Amino acid sequence: MILYIRALGFSLFNTKEKAAIIVATIIKEYDAKYTWLTKDEEQVVEYYKNYGDGFGLIVRGVLAEDDEFKVQVLLPYTKGRHITEIHEVDVIKKKDQEVYHGFSEELETGTPISFFLQNLEQFKDAEQHKDTYVHNIRLVGYCIEGTVILPIDKDVTDTLLEEEEDRIRGELLKKARDGDEDSIDRLDNEAVEASEVLQERLQKEDILSVLEGFFVPSGDNDDIYSILGDIKKVEKVINLKTKEEVYKITLKCMSIVMDIFINKLDLIGNPTVGMRMKCTSWVHGIIDFDK
Repeated sequence: MILYIRALGFSLFNTKEKAAIIVATIIKEYDAKYTWLTKDEEQVVEYYKNYGDGFGLIVRGVLAEDDEFKVQVLLPYTKGRHITEIHEVDVIKKKDQEVYHGFSEELETGTPISFFLQNLEQFKDAEQHKDTYVHNIRLVGYCIEGTVILPIDKDVTDTLLEEEEDRIRGELLKKARDGDEDSIDRLDNEAVEASEVLQERLQKEDILSVLEGFFVPSGDNDDIYSILGDIKKVEKVINLKTKEEVYKITLKCMSIVMDIFINKLDLIGNPTVGMRMKCTSWVHGIIDFDK
């Protein structure tokens, strides 16, 4: 996933050889360091290095018996600001690495979400305490390409109807999770009807004019998404090492709100509040725990 560090302004570090240079710098000049033991008694080490306002890189690896540090991943990081309420979350470990993925669904709409787990050190700590439970998650995306597009034209009535539909769907989802058969049937029927209407409209209209937003997995990786959402806020930050400009864009995609980072070099169009953005993003998530 070296490719995705370019989202934070590292466009020149696009090969393993070049990435190795910055990995060595992070290990030597880190700003924070975390360690923990796996079930197999391996010592995992994370090195954090800040490269801008609230963002940076993580080097994660395993310390071997001869004290040799074996790098497993180089990751972009930033702390997500926007809460996504969820019903529950499952965390699954990758087979050969200290890499974990979270799987959940957004509470109001039932949208499935899978993400690369970022705060692994906190997750490991939570595993040791039975009185710890998941409160919510906060998502952030790292993009390698994006395009600014026009919004869908809606009036006040359209907006009010959508809000009422979302409210009714949320109530049905809650009842369905509690096992209500009628609610499950209604949701299934609505899904079939919506699919039929969508297929009919797509015969005559472009998908970007039919769908206001989408949040769907792209390719073989569960945490790589194609995203279309409304731009709610735009900030520009500078990578202190490379001096490249990075956009930090707050997107609302259906009921999911998240920050998207993208290198200015990779964005087509001028990001403006009220417009929409279509992008491919590596989605990371922080799990907030309560004790």
